[in-house]
Amino acid sequence: MAGKSTFKKRHQYNHTFTTELNRLNLGQRQAVDQIEGPMLVIAGPGTGKTHILAARIGKILLDTDTAPNNILCLTFTDAGVLAMRERLLEFIGPEAHRVHIYTFHSFCNKIIQENLELFGRHDLEPLSDLEQVELTRRLLDELPAGHLLRPKTNDPYFYEQHLKNLFQRMKSENWSAEHVEQNIESYISGLPQREEFIYKRKSGNFKKGDLKKWKYEEAVSKMSRLKSAAKLYDRYIELMRLMRRYDYDDMILWVLNGFKNNEALLRTYQEQYLYILVDEYQDTNGAQNTILHLLSMYWDSPNLFIVGDDDQSIYEFQGARLKNITDFYNRYEDDLTLVMLKENYRSSQHILNSSKALIDQNQQRIVTELNHLDKKLTAKNSLF
Repeated sequence: MAGKSTFKKRHQYNHTFTTELNRLNLGQRQAVDQIEGPMLVIAGPGTGKTHILAARIGKILLDTDTAPNNILCLTFTDAGVLAMRERLLEFIGPEAHRVHIYTFHSFCNKIIQENLELFGRHDLEPLSDLEQVELTRRLLDELPAGHLLRPKTNDPYFYEQHLKNLFQRMKSENWSAEHVEQNIESYISGLPQREEFIYKRKSGNFKKGDLKKWKYEEAVSKMSRLKSAAKLYDRYIELMRLMRRYDYDDMILWVLNGFKNNEALLRTYQEQYLYILVDEYQDTNGAQNTILHLLSMYWDSPNLFIVGDDDQSIYEFQGARLKNITDFYNRYEDDLTLVMLKENYRSSQHILNSSKALIDQNQQRIVTELNHLDKKLTAKNSLF
């Protein structure tokens, strides 16, 4: 009796899934059907990203003998994980719970917990917001009088938030203090050649082509403060270690360094995940992107499915995120399948046209880098 019930449910889910597949538009169907090799999907808002990610996972399970725990799907928020899991449950039923769907941080935490003998982090506690304030202020209190980060104001902690933001950025991009300093020096050396630092016509005592010294000195002053702040990074890490504390970005770095320094650890997860899917790829930072690259580099032509939209980056300025997308495109160009989803199911054509006219002013876009792309969304919402 139980066997008949199980068969009936499986048949029901297969019918539901087949029905959903038949409802996909041509672009969505291409993204779902071609499951082998690297694929980049440029998906604008309202084009059904969650839908195709879930459908692709269902298609992999339907067409191959891949086990659910051999599929890894990474996204950026717990809400995104929940939405993906719920959509997959609709498509394939309870098997959805066996597919590995994580945020980047929860995925790294999973690896750490599964390999505590390697990471040895079981006695650490997460850094609280109050402790982070205390730690940052301690750094500033240790600075000598006259230091660039101790301004002559009534607020000795004026640069507290600046330090917090810088350290978070350095961790997320896996930058060392030396790396930051080298890039600052390179930036400063190039300032006299930048157009905004040169007079374009005669002005008072200055002639065309002269350096705007005031602007140059102001920029150098800011970069000097930034360099001084970056030099405090190692002390910040040391104090966290002495406090036996960690933050979420530490988990990313621990796994990244673990993959780089322990081949057996890396091979374990490379061989486990036969299919990797990543949502909101434009928001991956340097460390996350490197982990993804290490996981997939085991295969010459990995089954790596990337969904992103350079016009929707919310965690970083456009240029850095555009680079992640173009780097992925260039790395796998010979084997890559590129899909552009253009049918929007959320907005009216008037809104889409107005949005396009505005975003077209931005030159840091994938369509600018890859000239053969035409990124124009078409409204398919029957309510408009």
